[in-house]
Amino acid sequence: MDINDVSDDTQMMSTDSPGSAEKVSRRSLLQTTAAGTLAGITGLAGCQGGTGGSQSNVEPISQDSLTIWHAMGGSNGETLQALADQFQSETGISVNLVFQDSYEGVLTKTLGALESGSVPDLAQIDSLFAQQVLNTGAVEPVEELLSDDFPADDFLPNVTSFFTLDGTLQSMPFNNSNCIMYYNKSAFEAAGLDPESPPETISEVRQYSETLVDEGVTDFGITWPNHVWFVETWFSNDGQFLVDAENGHDGSASTLTVDNDTARKLYEWWRGMAQDGLYSNPGIEAWGEASTTFLTENAAMLLTSTASVTSTRTQAAENGFEVDTAFYPTVDDDRVGPVIGGASWFASAGLSDERRGRIGQFLEFMGSTEAQIQWHKGTGYYPIRESAIGQLEGEGWFEQNPMYRTAFDQLTQAEQDPATKRMLVGPARQIQTTIQDTSVEIFDDKVSIDQGISNMKSTAAEEFERYSSN
Repeated sequence: MDINDVSDDTQMMSTDSPGSAEKVSRRSLLQTTAAGTLAGITGLAGCQGGTGGSQSNVEPISQDSLTIWHAMGGSNGETLQALADQFQSETGISVNLVFQDSYEGVLTKTLGALESGSVPDLAQIDSLFAQQVLNTGAVEPVEELLSDDFPADDFLPNVTSFFTLDGTLQSMPFNNSNCIMYYNKSAFEAAGLDPESPPETISEVRQYSETLVDEGVTDFGITWPNHVWFVETWFSNDGQFLVDAENGHDGSASTLTVDNDTARKLYEWWRGMAQDGLYSNPGIEAWGEASTTFLTENAAMLLTSTASVTSTRTQAAENGFEVDTAFYPTVDDDRVGPVIGGASWFASAGLSDERRGRIGQFLEFMGSTEAQIQWHKGTGYYPIRESAIGQLEGEGWFEQNPMYRTAFDQLTQAEQDPATKRMLVGPARQIQTTIQDTSVEIFDDKVSIDQGISNMKSTAAEEFERYSSN
C-alpha cells in the first residue's frame, strides 16, 4: 500500500513452464493446506450485512472485454497496464482496466455493482475489506476458475493462507506487501549514526531520532501515515491479536483486544515521540504526505509499504541522498512477524462459463512466474510464487537490488503464528476509523492512554453489534 495503492518461503523451485510434469493440481494443494487456512468463518451469503443481489440476473459491464476495477495509480498502474496489454496480445482477450482512485473506491463501487447485477469481472479488493465482500455471497471462489493443472503449490503458503477459507482459495493474491522501514543513510552518516545499523525497536527509533534532531540533521526523526495497518503490524510482531477469535480467523470477531501491555507501550512511545517533536504526523491515511516528508529530508525514517521501494529509491536519488530499507521496528525485542497487506482479485459470481474461462485465463496469467517477476520489479510488491523468487535469486536480482529483499526476509523469517494474519472482520472500515481517530486523541494528549483504549473498545463493540444486526 503505497501513496496510490492503498499492504517467503525461501525454498527455491525451478521456474515452471506450461505443461510441466512437476505441476501439482490446485485442488490437491488446497486440500493439503486446509488445516492452516481461515477456518471457522461462518456462512458467506446473506450474513453480517451482506448486500448480494440475485445471481440469476448478473451481467458483465461489457460483453466485449473483461472489466477489471483496480486501485493502482502512478508507476504501479503503468506496470499493471503493461501486464494487461501483454495478456491481451498473447490471448486475444480484450481487457479494460478501470482505475477507481483508491481501494475504498473499488470497494464502494464493487458493493454497488454486486447489488445491481451489472458487475465487473474482477475487482482488486484490499485485504482489510475481504470479509465485507465475502459476506455479499455474490463473488465466486477463484479456485473454481483456475485449471486443475495450475501450479497452485508454487504459491507462497504464508501469503495464500489469508485468502483461503475452508480449504478454498476465495480470491487471487496479487499485490501483497508488508510494512518496512525506509531510512536516509546520508542523514544517518551526518548525525554520526551507523548507516549499516538501523534501529530495530521503537526505543531505538527514539534514540536515533533524538540524535538526528539534536544534531540538526533533520527536523524529525521518523514519520508514517496514521493508518490501522501500522498498529496491526506492531501487534502481530508482538504476537498479539487486534481483535478476538484470532483476528477473526477462528469465528466472527466481536471485540477489540487492545487492553494489553503491547498497546500501552506502543501508545506511550508514540505520544512521547509526538510531544517531543520526534515524530512528524502527516495525518490520518496521509500516505503521500508521509512520503514527501521523508523524500524532502524533513524526517530521516519512514514506515510504509514495500510497494514503495521502486518510487522511493528513484526519488531519493533525484533528491541527492542514499536510502535503504530495514525490518519494521518492534515494540519489544521479540519479533513474531508482520501482517500481510495489499489486495487480491475477487471474481463476480453468476457469469457464463465462457466468461468464467476468460477470467480464469487472466488470473493464471497474472499469477504466473513471469508476470509476478515483472510486477515485483516494477513496483516492489513481492511475488507470490516460489519459482519467481528462485528465478530472481538465480539472476542476482536481490544482490544488485537489496532494498527489494527486505520484505521477503521479514516475511520468511516470521513465525507461523495466527497473530500474523490480518484482521478479517465485516465492519473493517469502522474498526479502522475507530483505531485511527483514537490514536490521534492519545498522542495529542486529549485522552489518557487507558481512557483511549477503553474508548476504542467500547466504540468497536458498538460497530460490531451494528454490523451483525444489519
